[in-house]
Amino acid sequence: MDKRIYRKLGICDLDLVCQMEGDFRSNFICEENARLFLANPMCLIFACIENNRVIGFAYGYELNRLNNIGNMLYIHEVSVLPEFQRQGVGKHILSGVKSLCKLTGICRFFLVTEKSNRAACALYESVGGESAHDDDITYFFNL
Repeated sequence: MDKRIYRKLGICDLDLVCQMEGDFRSNFICEENARLFLANPMCLIFACIENNRVIGFAYGYELNRLNNIGNMLYIHEVSVLPEFQRQGVGKHILSGVKSLCKLTGICRFFLVTEKSNRAACALYESVGGESAHDDDITYFFNL
């Protein structure tokens, strides 16, 4: 196995992000929108890169808050290519997101999934996610 790199992607990674179109699903990446997303400091793609290819990622948006306890990060999607699942990639990605949030003053991050997605729920709980309600699943990560 080649060395895996976990890091936040930036505008210099546009080619890597555009390659995700074919690897993850079609109609996922539009180059111009990806360029704008990567240039926006309120947007985040945290990825696992192996052999100059994104094999897993989490992407989301920093949300401004009205109080003074810090912004929150909404994670819109977490995905790992099937051949790399169950190898700790998702866990490392979310741990990296947690570390990045701590460094940048984001007080917590959250995401939404279905209760029936047991693998995702187990992953989120393994890195400290907690469900706030029994009828819907939203995980908040206290930092």
